[in-house]
Amino acid sequence: MITPYKKYVSGILLATTLFMTGCKDQSFVDFNTDPEALTEVPPANQLLNAIIGVHDRDFEAFYDNYQRIMPWMQYSTGLNGNGQNFTQVYDNFANRYGALYTTVGNAVTDIEKQIEKMPAEEQARYVHLIRMGRVIKAYYAFYVSDIYGSIPYSEAIQGRYGGTLTPKYDTQQTLFNTLDEELKEAISVLKTTPSSPQITLGNLDQYYGGDAKKWVKAANALRLKIAMRMAKVDAAKMRTIVQEVLASPVEDLMSSNADGWVFVAAASFTSGGNWNPAGLRASKPVVDFMWDTQDPRLDAFFTKNNYSQANIDLLIASNPSQLPAGTKEPARRYVGSFTSPDAAQTQQNVQRFYTPRFVTVNGNRTAVDTLSYIQPRLFQASYSVNGTVGTGRNYFPVITYADFCFMRAELAAQTITAENAKTWYESGVMASLEWYDVLAQNALVTDYTAMTTAEKAAYLAHPKVAFSSAKAMDLIASQEYIHFLRQPSEGWATWKRTGFPNANSTLALPALISNGATLTVPRRAPLGLPAPTEPNYTNRKAAYDEMAKLPGFGTDPQDATGRVWWDRP
Repeated sequence: MITPYKKYVSGILLATTLFMTGCKDQSFVDFNTDPEALTEVPPANQLLNAIIGVHDRDFEAFYDNYQRIMPWMQYSTGLNGNGQNFTQVYDNFANRYGALYTTVGNAVTDIEKQIEKMPAEEQARYVHLIRMGRVIKAYYAFYVSDIYGSIPYSEAIQGRYGGTLTPKYDTQQTLFNTLDEELKEAISVLKTTPSSPQITLGNLDQYYGGDAKKWVKAANALRLKIAMRMAKVDAAKMRTIVQEVLASPVEDLMSSNADGWVFVAAASFTSGGNWNPAGLRASKPVVDFMWDTQDPRLDAFFTKNNYSQANIDLLIASNPSQLPAGTKEPARRYVGSFTSPDAAQTQQNVQRFYTPRFVTVNGNRTAVDTLSYIQPRLFQASYSVNGTVGTGRNYFPVITYADFCFMRAELAAQTITAENAKTWYESGVMASLEWYDVLAQNALVTDYTAMTTAEKAAYLAHPKVAFSSAKAMDLIASQEYIHFLRQPSEGWATWKRTGFPNANSTLALPALISNGATLTVPRRAPLGLPAPTEPNYTNRKAAYDEMAKLPGFGTDPQDATGRVWWDRP
C-alpha cells in the first residue's frame, strides 16, 4: 500500500522538497550550468521530486484551470457568469512550460546522470527506476507540447552536464515520435526481469509503489493517448501505434481503476490559497444534463444551492418577509450558471439567478444563493467547510482506467480497431462512476452520498446515456467530457480532437455570445514573442516561424485561437 504524499515531511524528503522549491527562483541558465546542484539528492528521491513536480502546480490550478480552461470548456463560470471577454484573457496562463525544465525534466535527467557515476554492478539495480523516470518525463513533455507545439526536448536539460545551453526546438511531430520510441523502450525494459534485484522504492514512487507491471500499463496507456492526438495528421502512424499497444498481452494493459495512473496526496498538499476553488459556479449545461440523466456523480461534482427548508423558513420569517408563507424546499437544488455572457446578463436572469437573498442568523448576515458551486473538496481536499479544515485526500489523475476505456471505445467506434465500442463505452462510464465515488468519499466531499448499484445501472440505461452506434462518437466524447471535470485540460483536448460536446450534441454546450457576437474559444497557449536579446533567440524564432506555416496556426504566435500541429479541423 502506498502512503499518500504529505507536503510537509521530515528528514531528507523535506530537504529535497525545499531544495526544489528554491530552484524555481533561479534563472534557467544558472540552474542548468551547475553539475553538482542535485547530486546530494539520491536518485529514488529525485523520482519523488519529479512526481511532485508534475502535480504541485497551484498557479496552474488557479490560472490555467479555474480561470481559463474550465470556463472556456463550460465546466464552470465566475460568480456572476462569464465576463464579456473571458475567452480573450490569458494573463498568467500556461504555467506548465517552465516546470518541464526546472522541476520535472531536470529531476529525471539527474536520476540518470547520478546512476551513470555508479559502479556497473550498482547501476544494474536502477534500470527500472530510470525507465519509470523516463515515462514521467515523456508524459510531461507531451503535456507541455500539447498546447505549445514545438518545444526544446532532445537537446534540453543537458547544460549542467556539458550539453548546449541553446537547445534546438523539436517539432511536435518529431517530439511525439521520439516519445513513442522512448516509451516503447521503457516498456520493454520494465517487462524484463533485470540481472540484479532492483532498489525498493516504496513511497518514493507515489504512483505505483515501484510496481514495474503497473508502470508498463501506464506507459502503454500514454502511447495510446499520444497516438490518438495524431489521428488527423498522421493516421498511418496512429494506427501502427494503436495496433502495437492493443496487441500487448492483457496483463500489460489497464484493466481496472486499480491500474489508473493517479497521484493521491494528503489534504495538506493543497493547503495553499491558489488551490482554493471558491467562487466557481457550476455550469448550467453540465448541471442540467447530469440532473436530467440522474447522474450519480452530481453531488460529487456540485453543491446544492442554499434553498434548504431551514433557510426558506428564515426568509419567510424575515422582516420584511422575502418569501410567501408555506414555501417549501424545491425538489431540485442543483442549479447551474449561464455560460454565455449575454445570457448571464439579461435583467431577468440577473434578478432570478445572480441576486441572492440574505438572512441574519446570530448577528451574521448570510447569502441564500440560487446557484450551485463546484464541490470545493473535489479540487482541494483541505478546503474549510463551516470552519472545519478538510482532512481527506487529493486525487490528481494522469490517465485513469475510465480514460483508457473511452480511448478504446473511440477507436472501435471509428473502426480503427475491431473491438466492441459499446463494451468499452460502458466500461468507461462505469469506471468513471466508481472512480468518482471513491474520490468523493476519500476527499470527504460535503453532503456526498455513496453511489448504489441500482443508481449506476439506471444511469447507464438512461436514453441520453445508453449506447447507440448511430451517435457513438457523440456519446463517447460527451462522457469523456464529464469524466474530465477533474482533469479539464483533457476535456479541452477532447473537444479539440472530436468537436464534442457542441451545441447539437447529446450534452449540448451553447454558443458563447458576448454583446451579440459569438466568442472564439482558445485552442493553444499564447506564445510569447522571442526577443533578439534572449540566449536561445535563433532556435526559438526558427521554431515559431516553422509553426506559422501550419494550417490554422493563427495570426501570430500570441494568437491562442490558433492550432498546434496535431489540432487540425
